Amino acid sequence: MKHLVDLEKLDRLDNLIRRKATGCPDELAVRLEMSRSTLFEFISFLRDVMNAPIKYNQYLLSYEYKYPTKFHLNFEREKLNDTMMYAVQGGDESSVNL
Repeated sequence: MKHLVDLEKLDRLDNLIRRKATGCPDELAVRLEMSRSTLFEFISFLRDVMNAPIKYNQYLLSYEYKYPTKFHLNFEREKLNDTMMYAVQGGDESSVNL
């Protein structure tokens, strides 16, 4: 994509896809307040970069996921495995060099 990705719109798009409530591309572009071409860029980004299994269902007139999936865009603290635990020389897990 040429522009920075609008994470709020990506989250909203994911929510609509998950509910199978996107409507046709023209309706979806209006809902997300973007042009039709920008919508297709977003969908291409999700498919090509983030490997989202998105398809268009012509009977429902909505985008949907080919199989159940979860979209997360956040950071989570990684739990220490046994090898990491043995590497800790006192202190807490923040002292482990990963």
